[in-house]
Formats: sequence, C-alpha cells, structure tokens
Amino acid sequence: MTVSVAPVSQYPRYRDDPNALDAERPLAIDDKPGPSPRRFNKKNILLVFGIAALIPVLYFFLFWAPTRKSKVYQLTATVKVADYPTELLPASSEGRLIFIGDIHGCNVEFGQLLEAVEFVPTQDKLILLGDFISKGPDSIAVLEMAMKYDAACVRGNHENTLLRRYAKKHGQKFDNDVRDRLEDGTKSGDLEHFDDDDDDDDDGEEVTVIGQSMKTKRKAMHGMMHSAVKHAVHPHGAHAHTDDDDDCMMHEMDDTLESGDFDPSTGGFVHVMADEKKIIKKASPEQIEYIDSCPLILHIPEQIFGPDGGDVAACHAGLMWDVPTLTDQEPAVVLYIRTLLPPNNSTASASRDGILWKEVWNDYQETLSPSQRRTVVYGHDAKTGLAIEAYSKGLDSRCYKGDYLTALVAKRDGLGGWKHDIVSVKCQVHDPKLPGYVDGKF
Repeated sequence: MTVSVAPVSQYPRYRDDPNALDAERPLAIDDKPGPSPRRFNKKNILLVFGIAALIPVLYFFLFWAPTRKSKVYQLTATVKVADYPTELLPASSEGRLIFIGDIHGCNVEFGQLLEAVEFVPTQDKLILLGDFISKGPDSIAVLEMAMKYDAACVRGNHENTLLRRYAKKHGQKFDNDVRDRLEDGTKSGDLEHFDDDDDDDDDGEEVTVIGQSMKTKRKAMHGMMHSAVKHAVHPHGAHAHTDDDDDCMMHEMDDTLESGDFDPSTGGFVHVMADEKKIIKKASPEQIEYIDSCPLILHIPEQIFGPDGGDVAACHAGLMWDVPTLTDQEPAVVLYIRTLLPPNNSTASASRDGILWKEVWNDYQETLSPSQRRTVVYGHDAKTGLAIEAYSKGLDSRCYKGDYLTALVAKRDGLGGWKHDIVSVKCQVHDPKLPGYVDGKF
C-alpha cells in the first residue's frame, strides 16, 4: 500500500507552533475572555477625593497647629518702673538721647524724623513715649524699625490695650487691666476713646434697647455726645472738649459688645478700635515681646534738663504731682491722665474736666528743692499738642491727624551739662474723618 505524505507546506502550523492553535481556532463555548482594563466608577472617584481632602486636615493637626501654638508669646509681668541703663547714656557730645512722641503707626514720618535729626544708630539712643502703634498706616513697620535700632520704649494706652486683647485671645492672664480704675470712681469702660477709627457712616441701624426697637444713626448719636460734652467748661474758662479733640468720651463698656452696638449703660454706641486686633494677627512673637517689654515708666537718673530740673521720668500720659515715688503711681494714671479735678487737684479725671495735670505738676516742682525735683517727658495729649515747660515736656503733636511728629534731642554740651533741640516733621493726614486723608491703612 502506498501512503501519500503531504508536503511540509501543507502541515498545520500547530505541529511546529503550539500557539498557532489558539490563534486559529474559533473561541470555544467554555472559554472566558481575559480581564479588561479597570475603569473608575463613582466609588473610586469619591475615595480619591476623600483621601485628597484628608491630607490637609492631617497636616493641620500634625504639623501646622502645633507649630502655630508654639509661636504664641507668653506675656510676662508688667514692669512698672525701669531704670534706663547708665551705660547707654551718651558718654560724650557725640551721642544723643532722642525722645519721640506718639508715632501711632506713621512709619513714613518716623523714618523722616530719624533723617531730620540725622540719627546715627551706633551713637544715638531712641526712647519712644508710647502709642507708637495703632491708628496709622503701618504699625508693623514701626515695630520693625524700633527693634532694628534697639529703641527703648514706654507703654502707652494702645500698647496696653493690645497686650490685654492678646492675652484674652490666647487664654493668658493679664496683670495690667486698668479699666474702671481711675481714682474718681467714674465707670469709664476701657478708658480708651473709640471714635478715632469710627466710620461715622450715615446708614440707619436697627437696635434694641430694653425690649424697645428703635432706628437711629450712629453719626447723629455721636454728634449728640460731642455736643453734650463740648460745652463743659474748665474752672479757668477753657472748653473741656471740642470737636477738634483727638479723643471723645465714648468708651467700650462691655467686652461682649461689638462695634456699632448700642450700650444702654452709656446711652451711646460702642466704637471699638480694630487696629490692635489687626496688629495681633500680623505681629510676630518677637514684636509682641518687644511691646510687652516696655515699662510704664522709664526712670533716667540724669539731670538732662539741668541741675534744677532733677532726674527724668519718661512715661506715656503723665504723673500725679502728690505721689512721692514712681512705684506708687497708678498705672491708669500713667497711661491715661490729662486733667485733675478741683478743688484739691488730687484726683485724676476720666474726662477733660478740670485743670491740666502738667500745670499742677510744674507749679508743685517749684515748691521743692532742686534735689527733689523731677522732669517728666510724655506724650498722649494730642489736643494740647507740643508743650515744653520747665518740668514737663509734652511731645504728642498730632501726627496721625496731619500735624507733626516731634522729637526732643538731648546732647551733652561738653561742659558737664546738656543742651536740647526740638525737631519736628510734617505728617500726612491719616485720620479718615479729616480732609486730605491719605489712604494707607494696612
């Protein structure tokens, strides 16, 4: 029998190629298709977004929040009186002491004043008389400059307010809450005058007082308050308060009230200055520490104003003439005093009623022997303005309102004494309620 053998070209490919069978034969009934590419469904999408949202939350709690908490500055006990280091006093006629009145955040004018006095950082020493922050365009820049030049400082009412609010914000205790502590017993709220940053808008505002609804205008109420006090008269015939005042008698009476709220206890609206809160948000812990380091009174044991002038006390507002020692001065007086109440002029006024404290102070110093006298260098009283007298040197010259920023420059005369110059620079208007206002609020 003859067997025919097919040529190799006709052999099925699977004899030599085991994969050929799978490629050529049709799909069997029991064969299953291979896995298809994974596709995102709604659950997968939600899972991805959930993980993405969880990442910043975990970062906040694990990294950002602990770091932020650690950067909070812990306030220290208020320094009531500090002695200016004698080693920092100029030893020759080359160095100078430069006292500067209320800067109020006017950083440009601060720089211009340093240029005007030809400030030499390696020789001259700056002493800021409080209220160097708040109201003006850039308090942070003022702080940066003061710290850069290692300026000495005393605490003003605005610095004290900032520290109190800082303590409240971070759950700390504050040891110099001087509200409601003026000697005449007047309930004066924060002792801060809050119209400075009031918008004075004309929009009607719905308020409720003792269950009764009433619509009124803040500006009208503000004007009524001014009118009521502007005609109060000093014993010497001077107006106690005018519309031109730096401050008015509207106080924050209750921490629970917000700006614009009606306060039944005063019959007026609350005008809460917001600058301190803004500064707290922007200031570094080091800047808060600098403010906290400012004493209420800086004692300079040197007869800068001559042997008859006695030693020097730098403070923000002033001193009581009948309190014999600096340590016995009331903090509220040092931060806020402007006038004294008759008949004995031994009580600080919560308003401008009475006689200016500096007048009584200067008269009293004349009754003392030269060795017992003291000269006060201060700010705070923008209404009175620059006031240079024998035993008191008032340097607040209303820069915030467009007048001047002033420095008292003390320099040794080479003969064992001192000589003095007053240097001022013109300021732009930073009060939004005044004509010519320069918008520069941070």
